[in-house]
Amino acid sequence: MLLNVRPEEVGISSGSVLRFLKKLEERGLSMHSVILARGNKIFAEYYWEPFNVQSLHRMYSVTKSFVGIAVSQLAAEGKLSLDDKIVDWFPESQPSEIHEYFARQTVRNMLTMQTCVCNHFWLGDRPADRVKHYFELKPCRPPGTAFYYDSEGSFVLGALVEKITGKSFLEYLREKCLDKIGFSKNAYCLKCPGGYSWGDSALLATSRDLLLFARLLALGGKWNGEQLLSEAAVSEAIKKQVDNYSDETCSPYAYNNLGYGYQIWQTYRGGFAFYGMHCQYALYDPETDITFVCNSSEPTVTVASTNVIFESLHSYIIERVDDGISYVSEQEARSLEAYSDTLKLAGIRGERYSDHENELNGKIFRAKENRMGITEFSFRFEKERITWCYTNSQGYKELVLGRGENLFGQFPQTDYPKEIGSVPCKGHTYYCAACAVWKQPTRLAMKVQVIDEYIGVLNATFSFLDGEVFVTMHKHAEDFLDEYSGSLIGEINKGG
Repeated sequence: MLLNVRPEEVGISSGSVLRFLKKLEERGLSMHSVILARGNKIFAEYYWEPFNVQSLHRMYSVTKSFVGIAVSQLAAEGKLSLDDKIVDWFPESQPSEIHEYFARQTVRNMLTMQTCVCNHFWLGDRPADRVKHYFELKPCRPPGTAFYYDSEGSFVLGALVEKITGKSFLEYLREKCLDKIGFSKNAYCLKCPGGYSWGDSALLATSRDLLLFARLLALGGKWNGEQLLSEAAVSEAIKKQVDNYSDETCSPYAYNNLGYGYQIWQTYRGGFAFYGMHCQYALYDPETDITFVCNSSEPTVTVASTNVIFESLHSYIIERVDDGISYVSEQEARSLEAYSDTLKLAGIRGERYSDHENELNGKIFRAKENRMGITEFSFRFEKERITWCYTNSQGYKELVLGRGENLFGQFPQTDYPKEIGSVPCKGHTYYCAACAVWKQPTRLAMKVQVIDEYIGVLNATFSFLDGEVFVTMHKHAEDFLDEYSGSLIGEINKGG
């Protein structure tokens, strides 16, 4: 059903697409993919090396939107009511005394993020059964009173779908619609302790899969003339159900406080969107019939990256639609094609070399006690790469970094979770991109981007002075890289 066309065929100039891509690159965003379609015609589809059209990507909270549609469809089929009390569906998971707020909480409250639970980071608790853990949380307000992001509740909604259907929420959606729209056969979702899918965070699918799903909802659940999903259910899910402005949770920027549907965000001009924590986005603009999808490793907590993406999208694409375009500028088309061929995952900017490398090369720094458990480290400086050699609680490790450009390999920390969230997997490591530059002659900066079943970013700086070093490390990652978050002071080992 989807066709690939030149931008001009849908009223967008190749020059506008080029300027959009350049803006993302100029701001140094770590983009993985961008797709733009108008109606059923894809007019821009780009991947930053090493990603490609087949790459399965962790979608984080975009997963919630799939769960929201699954719940809405079940309600349309009469399998549940949105006014059902959630405790009635999970009697086996209730504590001996049920708090009155939980007893009153409905499925509708959960779909609209108006639960009695304040956002809680379950991964830190390491529960054996995540559904049971949810009902053991301490409520903080009556359900239905206010929007407050409750990822835990979204997980329980996914579990509800699976309890009713006897299959994963993804399998249920496959049967209803995903297989018929061409959704990837190898897409899957990680699990949580207790056996249910990690329905609030862990769908792995392609960028095209997001485009297909967003397009299906824009069409009211109809595909190739066949009504796959209830039109009424889709309409209710994607429209504003609740005001979501809160001085506690919303930034002053408008992209995330324009209203909320059923696990689906409202956006500018009456559109809807799916949001994920590392700038996984799908956005539909009804005025132009444009669907936008992107993936990246940019942490949304910084807000700035999201604003660059959305503002650039509107400035260079959505607001530049001109249905009167009747020609193609071959020069612009060639420039766009040539530029797109250069797209690689962004690293970190700075100087590739420093005159101080010889005096630091191979020198062992003994670390004073620190929360990261790093005891000593050194650097090997070679022509095209830098190797960070260090010892922590797992023993001796090496991380190879490109000079100003990413090198790809396995991050050396082991035993990270794999199929089941929060559960360590013996020997398991994550694929990553790593690079380093000199920000000053004696200040080395390092950036590591984990791009595997889990997405995360580690930034570190090593500031050297007269045989001493001060190290700071900051991570943006969910339940990993904790061993690389903090600061330390080190001194050259005089015998090293």
